[in-house]
Amino acid sequence: MRKFRFLILAFLASLFGSYRAHALTGDPRELTIYQVMVASFQHDPAGAPGYKAMWGPDNAMKNGNLRGVINSLDHIKKLGANAIWMTPIFDSSTASGGEKLQSTGYFTNNFFAIDPHFGTEDDLRELVDEAHKRGIYVILDGVFGHHGGVTEPSPKGNTLDVTVVECDRGKEGGTGNIAYPGSLDYIKEVATYWIDKFGIDGWRLDQAYQATQGGHNYWNEIRGAVEQLTSERKARGEKWGTLGYMVGEDWGTADVINRGVYRDGGLVSAFDFDGKERISGPMQEPGKEGLENGWDDVATVLAAPTVRGYLNDDVMPNLFLSNHDGYRLADHFDQADPYYYEKMMTRNAILAAYSGPITLYYGDEFADDTRDAVGAQKDNIARTTGHLTPRNEGERRLEGYVANAMRFRAKNPAMWRGEAQFEMLRNKAGGDVLVVTKEDPESDNRVAIIFSDADAEVPMPELGKSVKVKAWMPVFIQLN
Repeated sequence: MRKFRFLILAFLASLFGSYRAHALTGDPRELTIYQVMVASFQHDPAGAPGYKAMWGPDNAMKNGNLRGVINSLDHIKKLGANAIWMTPIFDSSTASGGEKLQSTGYFTNNFFAIDPHFGTEDDLRELVDEAHKRGIYVILDGVFGHHGGVTEPSPKGNTLDVTVVECDRGKEGGTGNIAYPGSLDYIKEVATYWIDKFGIDGWRLDQAYQATQGGHNYWNEIRGAVEQLTSERKARGEKWGTLGYMVGEDWGTADVINRGVYRDGGLVSAFDFDGKERISGPMQEPGKEGLENGWDDVATVLAAPTVRGYLNDDVMPNLFLSNHDGYRLADHFDQADPYYYEKMMTRNAILAAYSGPITLYYGDEFADDTRDAVGAQKDNIARTTGHLTPRNEGERRLEGYVANAMRFRAKNPAMWRGEAQFEMLRNKAGGDVLVVTKEDPESDNRVAIIFSDADAEVPMPELGKSVKVKAWMPVFIQLN
């Protein structure tokens, strides 16, 4: 009987082994972040009431709350993500601009309180604890260049300098109302408060260029405060609240980011808008698929950061396919295309194979689109109603592919920090096949990813056999 029980357990382990969590290393390059727009993602009736309006589609939900996010953690984990980024949750309920703006969270009136429309401190603490139990980091959205009416000092008595100021980007960067260095102590306190009190693991930094003022990059001091705190937590043996990942939003080219938030080592990670446009089309222009140069664009994005002009190979551009400020991934593809879902699989395969942190936007795993969005503008049209289950067979296949790709990434360090080599072959249909081989010297892990625009059988001498690849469905192979 004992032997029979052992065999049953072994069989179950073989079935569900792909769901096994892989231990996090603390290297930011391994991050697979799942982004949610809190107000439009998930609502739990047992939680806070949520808002009734938000900039976005009129026919999308607005009453999302933190308890809804808690309920989604198993889905996020199953998808292979190891971090969650929530749009701002700080109290914006009295911010200037009205409810449509308040519900986005990007113009807060209190950086040290949770918006009661979203939940309570107990809700956030439970969310962080439940995420950490599942091996998921929690990243909050910080807006440190503008606010919506902060009037109170911080818990330590620091205040904001609310002078309207132009950042170092000039008119292109617009104006903010958080002036440095007068606001520096206040913002450093915000950046460390939520790590110290709740054990969060990092920050997504909205319009990060706004903290470059007067020829100085104030991310140096803010990041320094975060790193000092996370180092102290590590020294105390804390497991969480020690990552201190900080990723800036800057839509500029590599050169602009180099001269901005990367300058003088202020930040070491910013979102990779260049990479996004190469592989999945422009942010606010649907219909263009990206990959205009074919698999060459894939090779370019998967190469070292300096290949695309980034400051050095130590910076960590964060690659993504879509977010809350533009069109969704699916909007770039024709639903009549027989490879509609497969082309989205290709883009997610590129994400999974990227050496560096990556971000998934909620609903892209289900090919959510904005074709039925009502009353939205191009900069908020992607804030559609979230859901956690597929609605048809195509969505089911896409979700399954994304989950397998991201789990393969988690299992193989070569995927997220390996050096890549590229070989271009031809398939029988006359198209190109790209074989990407990645190796991680630290772990001796080696993988291959095969991209093809037609069904192909690709010789793999290292395996002693050929590998079949379906059109637009890249194959992942663990070589050792």
